[in-house]
Amino acid sequence: MKKFLISAVIATMGLVFVSCGQGEVEQAIAIREPVLVDTITAETGDIVVMGEYVGSVEPNLQVAVIPRVPGEVLSVYFSMGDTVSADDVLFTIDTADIENNIAALEAQLAVQDAMVRAAQTGVALVDGAQMQSQILQVSGGIYQAEAAIRQAEQNIEQALIGIEQAQMGYDLAAQAYRDTAVLFETGVVARISYEQAEAGWQNAAAGLERAQSGYAMATIGLSQARQAHAQAVEGQRILVEDAPGENRQRALDGLAQAQAARNTIRVNIDLTRDRLDDAVVRAPISGVIEMRNVEPFGFANPGAPAFIISDRYSLTVSFRVPRNASENLRVGDEITVYDGNISHTGILTEISASVDPGGMVAVRATVPNPPENLLPGTSVRIFAQAQRAEDVLIVPLSVIHFDRGVPHVYIKEDGHARRVRVEVGIFDAENIRLVSGVDSTAEIISTWSARLSDGVEVRGA
Repeated sequence: MKKFLISAVIATMGLVFVSCGQGEVEQAIAIREPVLVDTITAETGDIVVMGEYVGSVEPNLQVAVIPRVPGEVLSVYFSMGDTVSADDVLFTIDTADIENNIAALEAQLAVQDAMVRAAQTGVALVDGAQMQSQILQVSGGIYQAEAAIRQAEQNIEQALIGIEQAQMGYDLAAQAYRDTAVLFETGVVARISYEQAEAGWQNAAAGLERAQSGYAMATIGLSQARQAHAQAVEGQRILVEDAPGENRQRALDGLAQAQAARNTIRVNIDLTRDRLDDAVVRAPISGVIEMRNVEPFGFANPGAPAFIISDRYSLTVSFRVPRNASENLRVGDEITVYDGNISHTGILTEISASVDPGGMVAVRATVPNPPENLLPGTSVRIFAQAQRAEDVLIVPLSVIHFDRGVPHVYIKEDGHARRVRVEVGIFDAENIRLVSGVDSTAEIISTWSARLSDGVEVRGA
């Protein structure tokens, strides 16, 4: 029995020894087998590294609408935030003052017409026309000139009455403004009362100025009427006293002067009539009203913007990039703009040639905005090219190995893996630039194995 147990134990130990010996042999055989690998070659291509920046949205086009003529605002048709189309009527201005100026100029033109006729009569006289007919014509010119003088004197009287009334209105409005200002400063009245009093004072001042302008026009009209009368009387004197031949040049000069003055008045009438069109103020562009500075029954001032309109269909994004990144940007490059999770594609339009004290360069891009999702003043994220390498050798990132920070690759050479130190450049999410170490003919091992090392035998998979 003991012999049987001993024999069994020995047999079992023999099996173990045999089994262990067979595993070591198989392992040794596996180690000696070549490592199966795939290979690639470096390709020529481009690598672009995107940088993220923060910028702001601005209107691509913003126009201030400034009235060309002063006057009381009659109607306003749009408010802040409204969308307008080019040529829409924004507001209208009272044309009473313009029409009064046209009437005064037309009265001056009538006087000047009489002066031209008188001068023509003078020329006809020295050219030997019928004396009696000429005398009648000259007398008619004198009569018309006298009538014009009387009308001009009436205009002056009416203008003086207008000044007196406007002065009274101005004095009352100025006193009301001063009183309201005192009450506003002490908190007795609200700001709107103060602003209404101020607007009333300004309107009264404008009314006084218009009345004074009307008086000045009437005075000019009287002066011209008297001048026409004097010329008519002088024409009569020439007819009666001077010989026809010796004063012909003087008569021709007088006619030329009268005609030139008449033409000047006609031009002024046309220009003043054009101002009637300026009293209807229209939108110069399509867009959104950012500011409105006029109110019905207020005063339109040619020195101040009445509206500001922004084009929101195409916006500008402004941002700054480091100097080294700006060197890789080009006008016409595409950028991506994020407003929250909404992306927009833009085109670079400007890259500054100067660097600010912080080493940053100003950049601008145009972003189409048909749905008007982007709003001016919004802070946005911008992705633009920060680094660029063109026509360079590139390989997948996965083939680059690092040993203590030093990059290297394995290449297949004569059936063995050879470790080659390389210099690398910029990289993106997939590829990296090979600066030196291998060329485009090298078979770079692209698969990984725990057995891959310098000198190990390899074979294509």
